[in-house]
Amino acid sequence: MTNRLFLIGGPSHAGKSTLAAAVAECLNCRCISTDSLAKHPGRPWRDPPEQLPPHVVEHYRDLSLDEMMQSVLTHYRSMWTPLVLPLIEGRERLVLEGSALLPELVAQLDTQNISATWLVAAEGVLGRRIKVESDYEARDPDKRFLIDKFAQRALAFNRFINEEVSRLSLQKLEVGCETSVDDLMVRLGVAGSP
Repeated sequence: MTNRLFLIGGPSHAGKSTLAAAVAECLNCRCISTDSLAKHPGRPWRDPPEQLPPHVVEHYRDLSLDEMMQSVLTHYRSMWTPLVLPLIEGRERLVLEGSALLPELVAQLDTQNISATWLVAAEGVLGRRIKVESDYEARDPDKRFLIDKFAQRALAFNRFINEEVSRLSLQKLEVGCETSVDDLMVRLGVAGSP
C-alpha cells in the first residue's frame, strides 16, 4: 500500500480500534486513537473498584438523545483543527482511528496518499457489543440506565455516520456480528493480515 495515512472512523464498538491496530501492525506504522487526544464523556461503566466520574453520570442521566448528539458532535468538531489536523498534515506514516473523524471534516482534505473509511454497524451489532463489554446483566438498574443511554447515542451516531458517508460518497465498511478483522482488512485493501 502506498498511502501514508489511514483514517478509520465510525461509532463506538464498531471495531475501529481493533482494525486500526491490525492495519498498523501489518504496515509497520504507528496507530493513534483520537480518544487519546481529548476525552468526551465516554463509556458509562468502569471495572470495580473504579467509580464513574460525576460528570459522566450527569451527562448520560440528564441529557436527551439530541443533546447528547449535539454535545459529542461539538466536541469532535472542536478537536479537529488544534488536535487532529496536525496529525493528518504531519509527514509520519500513520493509522489514525476514532469517532472524531467526522466525514464532513475529512471530505475537506486533499486525500492524496490518504485512505479514509468508516465502519458502520449492522442492525443489532452495537447494542450486543455494548451489553457484553459493560457486563450489563450484572449491573444495577441505575447503571443499566446509563448504559442504555450510551447505547442510544452510539446507535444515533452510527445512523449519522452512515448517512453522512453516503451523502458525501465516502468509503464505508458494514460490520456484522460475524465480521472478522481479516474480512475488514481484505475489504479495506490492506494486503495480508497480521
